[in-house]
Amino acid sequence: MQRNDISIQHQFDAYCKKVLRNEAKSIRKQNSRIKENEEPLNDANEGKYIQTNFDEQDIYSLFGMDILISDQKLSAAIDQLSNLRRKIILLYYFAGFNDTEIGKILNMSTSGIWYQRTKAVEQLRMEYGLW
Repeated sequence: MQRNDISIQHQFDAYCKKVLRNEAKSIRKQNSRIKENEEPLNDANEGKYIQTNFDEQDIYSLFGMDILISDQKLSAAIDQLSNLRRKIILLYYFAGFNDTEIGKILNMSTSGIWYQRTKAVEQLRMEYGLW
């Protein structure tokens, strides 16, 4: 290689490194902005529910979300689950979270969430004939 070719290659390498550093910096800034705007899920009302007579719906308040269940048989079956399994079922099937997201919320592994969810569904099937 000629000296001029080596110089061009070094300039290109320096340019690529600068672009990567700036992109990483932008990503860090974006992540910090997202983190500042996120509201933490609190468990002040976690797992508590209020039964209403309005169209015979049960309302579960979980991590700041209200989950409405109009099927009384399903609601009664969910009430019989353990607190952890009830949260997992409500978050997965009614709030639309996946196992990884639920694991982050409940500070559990994804496989632990999957296991508890499948056991809860099995319990609902066996004891209450649901799902």
